[in-house]
Amino acid sequence: MTNTNLRVMREPLVIVGAGGHGRETAHVHLLSDPASGFLGFLDDRASGVTPEGWPILGVLDEAATYRKAMFLLAINDPRARRSTAARLECSGVSRWGSVLHPELRLHASVRLDVGCSILGGVQLTTNIRVGAHCILNRGSQIGHDCTLGSFCSVNPGALIAGQVTIGDGCEVGSGSTTRQGTVLGRGATIGMGAVVVKPVEPDSVVVGNPARPIRYNPTW
Repeated sequence: MTNTNLRVMREPLVIVGAGGHGRETAHVHLLSDPASGFLGFLDDRASGVTPEGWPILGVLDEAATYRKAMFLLAINDPRARRSTAARLECSGVSRWGSVLHPELRLHASVRLDVGCSILGGVQLTTNIRVGAHCILNRGSQIGHDCTLGSFCSVNPGALIAGQVTIGDGCEVGSGSTTRQGTVLGRGATIGMGAVVVKPVEPDSVVVGNPARPIRYNPTW
């Protein structure tokens, strides 16, 4: 079965963030729905065009110019993504789109909130909830009955077993593994290649095998 609740994007898209992840997201968007149009990027730190020739429209303060478009946040850091969302909403942005790789197949029990990007090779099985403005990066895997809060980043090659609960604003590192039934507290960071076998406290940074805390992030 395929999830039929997803909105098929047929409206112009503006991607916020012209860095590497933003450009990969634009590539996936143009693969999956080229007819909808891609206006370009907003970015406070870049101008002109990207190496691919895509236009950088201006800085974030110019978002109101494109208010009728759909917006997608392509900023991998969860805290920066949340603050950028708040900034854009204060300027009147209210229409959030999602970008899904065209080869993605979702069971009807999978639910995605607004503003998600899912890149190539991602696998989601059944009864999964993904919150708003989440990024599921290349080759990541999420098992049955998982719940992801808003503004989570799951980086390339991360493996999340079944029945894992991931709080708002978590960043799950590339190549990491999370044991079935584990809880990752809000704002936590899982290091690259870490093996998580027990609950992770909110805002903690854990690394290693087995994963252990080394410091704390600012409070989410």
